[in-house]
Amino acid sequence: EAFLLQGDREGALSVLSEVPLGTTLDPKEQAVAKWAFEHGRLAGAGTDTLPGSLALCLPLQVREASIGVLVLRSRAQTAFGVEQRALLEAFGRQAAFAFDRARLAEEARAAALRAKTEEMRSSLLSAVSHDLRTPLAAITGAASCLRDEPSFASGTRMELLETICDEAERLERLVTNLLDMTRLESGAVVLKKEWVPLEEMIGSALTRLEEKLEQRAVRLDLPGSLPLLCVDAVLFEQVFINLIENAIKYTPTGSPMEVAARVEQQKVVVEVRDRGPGLCPGSEVRIFDKFYRGPHVGIGGVGLGLSICKGVVEAHDGTIEAETREGGGAVFRVTLPVLPSPTSVAAEAAL
Repeated sequence: EAFLLQGDREGALSVLSEVPLGTTLDPKEQAVAKWAFEHGRLAGAGTDTLPGSLALCLPLQVREASIGVLVLRSRAQTAFGVEQRALLEAFGRQAAFAFDRARLAEEARAAALRAKTEEMRSSLLSAVSHDLRTPLAAITGAASCLRDEPSFASGTRMELLETICDEAERLERLVTNLLDMTRLESGAVVLKKEWVPLEEMIGSALTRLEEKLEQRAVRLDLPGSLPLLCVDAVLFEQVFINLIENAIKYTPTGSPMEVAARVEQQKVVVEVRDRGPGLCPGSEVRIFDKFYRGPHVGIGGVGLGLSICKGVVEAHDGTIEAETREGGGAVFRVTLPVLPSPTSVAAEAAL
């Protein structure tokens, strides 16, 4: 019977595994293992230290420091011979090296995660502090003007009121994106799936962005034979809003845009295409990372819209990718599996 014990920074031992499963160490054997761990020497059955124990405790050491203990209990209750002990000590050295490598790898992963978390926190603070202050400053300035100068002409008052409304909407989008990203990462999003036509979600997204799209030609290529999609309609509408809004943000005013869909190999493929500057080489994957911002100057945002799209699409077992479009521009491609609709299932059952 064997037990692998790990020591922590305070010197306490905990059982990592045992063979057979469910086997336990009694308090006396735990005390022998503790002594072997602290002194870095064999102890227990067949040794000069605590020989009355039925278990042999072999310390696992790296650089003369104990990191664990291998405890072996002979079912025949016989002592280990000299050759057996020598073999066990050689095995223990190799086991200690492997154990230490696994421990160091885990520490490296934890350090990398801490570094990434710190980088994300810095990016968040930097982006949010700027993008929250900008609309707040505009709202405060416009509201102060209206308060301090009640005699403004009606045209000027209307401009200030529009500034307040526009910046408030911008602030709302920013806060919504931050909340959505938090919910997606924490797993708090519960998908409320329903069968909906793709055309309905895209049409709703275009309607909500109608004011921003008034100077653009949007061409739709949505065949009538497209199947129904089983998705959370509210979340997926936000995906299309983010993709279209992203195209509006990074393309010249009046630049055309296309939204097309097709069925390929039991999957629905939806593409949002534009004729802007396209993607920077090597950014096709990074563009979906949180807080990633391209080199474009003077464009607001914290870099969360596309990462939210990625989170929502992957929650529906789909994929999203981006590439530079032939002839100039970018293509964002969403792929979703086609599931049997309730109508087709009922028809098959009737047959």
